[in-house]
Amino acid sequence: MKLNLRSVDLNLLPVFIAVVEEGKLGQAAARLGMSQPAVSAALQRLRLTVNDPLFTRTRGGLNPTPRAQELYAAVSEHLQKIAQALDPANCFDPATSERTFQVLAPDYFEFMALGPLMVKLRQSSPQTRVRCLPQLDQWQRLLLDGKADFAIDSQLPTDDRLQAKVVMEEQLAVVAREQHPEIQGQLSLQGFLAAEHVVLPPREQQILPLDQILGKPGWRRRVGAQVMHYGNLLAVAGNSDLIATVPRRMAQELAPSLGLQILAFPVAIPGIPIYLQWPKALERDPAHGWFRALLEQQLAGL
Repeated sequence: MKLNLRSVDLNLLPVFIAVVEEGKLGQAAARLGMSQPAVSAALQRLRLTVNDPLFTRTRGGLNPTPRAQELYAAVSEHLQKIAQALDPANCFDPATSERTFQVLAPDYFEFMALGPLMVKLRQSSPQTRVRCLPQLDQWQRLLLDGKADFAIDSQLPTDDRLQAKVVMEEQLAVVAREQHPEIQGQLSLQGFLAAEHVVLPPREQQILPLDQILGKPGWRRRVGAQVMHYGNLLAVAGNSDLIATVPRRMAQELAPSLGLQILAFPVAIPGIPIYLQWPKALERDPAHGWFRALLEQQLAGL
């Protein structure tokens, strides 16, 4: 019959390890901070569990039996790893970490920040990885369920189990191709509303909530095409007469190579705060805190 681990007192194993390594009950007891009779009683209970005497007495002390040697080889390293994992003083070491951090973010983050972030990351952590996830419906559940570490969004979280911090502010700009037949150098509100637009799906638009600004009477865009990614907004605008409203930083990076002119948004609008979000349950996780500091630094540097 297979041994039921729940019936075994695992506290007996550290006692057993100490006796094997010390070779004497008195020295093992001193190492463990226990009395010698308590160590002897623990060994007797373990003998009954494994059905083996475990030790033979010699003039030099206690010698482990072959069964005890097998048991020691099987459990000693694992107990050490468990102790290290549970020790609060065992600090996270970026140099040896192989953790994968999962970030819910639009492709804006991948394009603008991920490359420089990886350069910074590799300076101290050669094995840490980053995986970007799309912000689909109910994406905050991924944070709460432990399936994602961070999110980047322009909206504050709606669940009080999530923490958020403003890490940057984004401005909106409009892009149109340099040879656009009707737009050159500047754009009026009338011209903005008359032009045909390439847009993102509704969820992506919440990152830079243009439709909240345009949701007033008379503020309706002529939507000609919808794409999935920020970068594709600029690509479509560069190869057609459609215009796009995009983050200014991204426009400044891509406009020269795509033959685009960058235009001021036709009305005055405030900057849009961008929040870094994470589960409060991970506040004390040293690895999570270390990576969060890197993320904050990289996004603020934009």
